[in-house]
Amino acid sequence: MPLNVQGTFVSQKINKIRWIPEEYVETKNFFTGSWDDDVNSIKVWSFESLNEDQDVEIPRQLSEYKVEGDVTQIKFTDKKTIAASVSNGDVKMLEVSVYDKQTPLREVHTWKKLHNFGAETCSCTSLDTLEGDIASIGEDGNVNILNGRRGDVSQAIKGADSCSLHSVCFIKLNEVITGNIRGHMKIWDIRSSTNKPAAAFLLAGDELAATCIVHHPTQPHIILAGSESGALAVWDLRMNQFPTSLLNAHAAGITEMQFHPENPNKLITSSVSGEVWDWSMETLTKKAQEDCVPLEDKTAMNVNTLMPVLHKAVNTLHCDRGRILCGADNEAVYLLKNYKY
Repeated sequence: MPLNVQGTFVSQKINKIRWIPEEYVETKNFFTGSWDDDVNSIKVWSFESLNEDQDVEIPRQLSEYKVEGDVTQIKFTDKKTIAASVSNGDVKMLEVSVYDKQTPLREVHTWKKLHNFGAETCSCTSLDTLEGDIASIGEDGNVNILNGRRGDVSQAIKGADSCSLHSVCFIKLNEVITGNIRGHMKIWDIRSSTNKPAAAFLLAGDELAATCIVHHPTQPHIILAGSESGALAVWDLRMNQFPTSLLNAHAAGITEMQFHPENPNKLITSSVSGEVWDWSMETLTKKAQEDCVPLEDKTAMNVNTLMPVLHKAVNTLHCDRGRILCGADNEAVYLLKNYKY
């Protein structure tokens, strides 16, 4: 069956979108986090078919949780709980009901104004989660490690960076990697008593922000970073002075990347240029391990366009089996069905 793309107008610019996982069936429920609205919110939705004969599925809003500011990131801490970062400096842990998705999201913990310049708050720009721990970053250049079970701050790396941090990723339980607005990447050992990075290197020579970071699901020493310019950088952390591959990818900044949960050789990326692509990662990860590959063109890779290019940014994506969700600045949600992974 060919890839089927269905778009639905939802009257909010969507900054983050996440499927809500189900154990044994294909999920129909998902979260959205909005930005640039008078009142932003995290909503729970469900896809419903208009009638059994048609293949068209329409999202229906089930519940809404309002926030003060833009939703900057949503990550799962477990199957029913999310951590969300907000541009007013807050981090929230919210729980969705397993049985009734129409029940409003329950607040488990809130870390109020976690990121700030003293009395003045600043944006919590992103976060990552691993086994109940949360790493949050902000415009204040600080990294906070939060304990999602107890609801406290287990470690704060003050002044981790002199400028705004944009992306963060757990490498393992005691190590996180951060990227700042100038493309400086730093690895932090959470157990260390000093506020000094374990390693530091540059995304590329042109000082562009590292917009997102992920690690390879089966080879955690391989790290990928998306750049403000649309380039995709790949490192082998065992020799981490500079990227082993740097690909001229999207026409504008990469907003989100996800390896397909069922196939680690498939990477899906979205961009400010309105593009959603899938990449075959086998060649790239092999090259990252074998030798240093110079700046090259994406045509050397096996790259497919998954949907028609939009005139506005695609900010977010999330895949579950053969279905991919995308959220965009044109106030629409897109469901891509029959994706062959």
